[in-house]
Formats: sequence, structure tokens, C-alpha cells
Amino acid sequence: MSREEFQKNSNLIVIKVGSSLLVREGVLQLEKIKELACNIAYLRERGKKIILVSSGAVACGMSVMGLSRKRGDIPFKQAMSAIGQSVLMQAYREVFSPLGIQVAQILLAPEDTNNRVKYLNARNTFEALLHLGVLPVVNENDSVAVAEIKFGDNDRLSALVASLIDADLLVILSDVEGLFTADPRVLPQASLIEEVKKIDLEIEEMAGGEGNYFSTGGMKSKIIAARMATLSGTGVIIASGKDFSVLQEIGEGKKRGTFFWPEVKHLPGRKRWIAFAMMPRGNVLIDKGAKKAILTQKSLLPAGVKAVEGNFDLGDCVEILGPARELVGRGITNYSSEELKKILGLHTEEVKEVLGGKDFDEEVVHADNLVLLGGD
Repeated sequence: MSREEFQKNSNLIVIKVGSSLLVREGVLQLEKIKELACNIAYLRERGKKIILVSSGAVACGMSVMGLSRKRGDIPFKQAMSAIGQSVLMQAYREVFSPLGIQVAQILLAPEDTNNRVKYLNARNTFEALLHLGVLPVVNENDSVAVAEIKFGDNDRLSALVASLIDADLLVILSDVEGLFTADPRVLPQASLIEEVKKIDLEIEEMAGGEGNYFSTGGMKSKIIAARMATLSGTGVIIASGKDFSVLQEIGEGKKRGTFFWPEVKHLPGRKRWIAFAMMPRGNVLIDKGAKKAILTQKSLLPAGVKAVEGNFDLGDCVEILGPARELVGRGITNYSSEELKKILGLHTEEVKEVLGGKDFDEEVVHADNLVLLGGD
């Protein structure tokens, strides 16, 4: 299948819009909202089901309060989000209503997806709204979230939503044209990468590290989101949304921005939940032999565990780190951190002796509850 065919055949689409496209000098631009609405309506008229992930609540709150300077503390951001979220939704109602489109607000926090039942309930809500022809408008529940348990940015949130509902395509719109071979503001000769077959180390390095143009909240977060979505079987386009007619062009199959092909062997639903929706409560550091074993789809045993970090309980999600602290995967642990500290490095018979002969699991993380996300 060609890229053009993939885009044309994508019927369930998540669209993420950054606040820089909707807000100017701290004020929500109603004309830009109208432009966005008309282009979403165009896609819907052609049979596409759309979910919109929208930033802008904090900026709306500041505008209402007559504030032009953002403070960095969390309570301020939470207060502005609480004030601005209703303003943002009212703006969407005003522009979509004349087009015959009802909108529904969905605010998500990590706690809503960490629990498997809540995760599936969220999926059911999305499906019900789409069946009714309603446009879900999604944002993070910033008014009650804290830094330690936030999605972090709406790029990641949009990828989680795409994974949750098995979207065909995720479109991330911002003021960035796409992924370039280098920072185009530093190197004008940098070229746009039109297609990416697989997000590997080379692609990640192009997104850069902390503190530059392609940093968190910029291209780096978009590549992380693209990796989440493609591993879930969803295609991704990162493109400029300075002109929202780009949505029509994408729907018609035209090449805009950078297109990331979905992984052929993508993660099944439950493993997507473990990988992207659960909140890791700690780290389990493993040796070279254990890494080699789990990379061949085997379970993690106590003998391969070198160290434990953080406090977690049985049934929590943990990140599994290799000998150089590289991320190897995530999984659901069969032991609490305190229990695991007592048996790390031990073989089965030794574990049985330490635990006093009581019933125990041979595996720290069973292969069925383990998702590979790095390593080799």
C-alpha cells in the first residue's frame, strides 16, 4: 500500500493541535478555531471519524484573567487550566454547532488509564461518542494532576488516545513542518524527511536532546508520541498546522509533513496498555544474561535481577533497565519492591528457601506481562 492509499483509507483519525496554533499573544483566536472546525467537518463529511486532542486551556485561563505572563508553579497552571477549559470548550461549541456537529469534552489523567477497567471504560466512552456522531475533544486533566503523574504533554496524550481506540492515523499539528535531518533554524540546508519506515536510534537522534529546538514539547516529544502510535499499529503524520487546510490535503492522500509507517508487528491491546497507559512505579535493573533472555520472549527471573529502585507493590508496572541502564521494557511485577530485594540474584530453590516455602511466582515478570521497548 502506498502512503497516498494509507491516508485515503484511514477512517479513524486522531488530530492533535498545539496551543501555538490557536493562541496568539495569550488570546484564543476564534478565527483559527473556525478554520480548524471547517476542515474537520470536511473530513467528517467524507466518512472519517475524528477525535480532537486540543491544547490551549491554560492560555484561555490567562486571557480571561487578563494575565500575559505565565508562572512556572503547578498551582498557577492548574488554576488557569480550571478557568480556561470551559472557555476553550465553549469556543469549540460555538464553531462546531453551526456545522451541525456536537462536541463532548473528555479530560484524562494517568490514573484514568493506569487501571485496566478504567482504561477499557475510556475506550467504551470514545466508541459510544463516535457512534453517536459526536466529536470528542480531549485534553489532560491539568487542574488536578501533579508533575509526577502527568502525561507530560498532549503529543503523548494523543498517541495514547490513538493506541486506546485503534486509530488508523494520528495527525500531530504544530508550527513545525515535520522531521528534518537537522535543526532547520541552525542549518538552513537541512531537508525534510518525508517518510520514516521505522523509528530507530538514528531517527531519535535527529529529534535531539534536552534544551534545543527539538526538545521536550518540541520534536523530541513528537517522536516519542510517533513511536508509541506506530508500535500500536497507527500511522503518524507530523506537519505544520499554520494552515488547517492541511487536514483536507492529508485526507486526500497528499504528502504533507513527515509520515511514519505503523509497525507491521504491532503490540496487541493488553500489551499496549502495559507499555503506554500504566504508570511505572519503579525500576528493575537486570544483568546481561537476563536481558538476552527477555529479548527472546522469555520471562524475567530473580536470578537476573541486579538491583531494585523505587517502592512498588505486586501488580504494579515497573521499567526494566539493562546493564547500562538502557530501557529494555516494561512489565507487571509479581513481587513488591521489598520482596524482590530479598531474592534478587537468587535461583528458584534459593528463592523458595528465603521466602519460607510459601507459594511464590518463579517469574519476577512473566513474558505475557512484559513489553519490549528498547535494548537491541
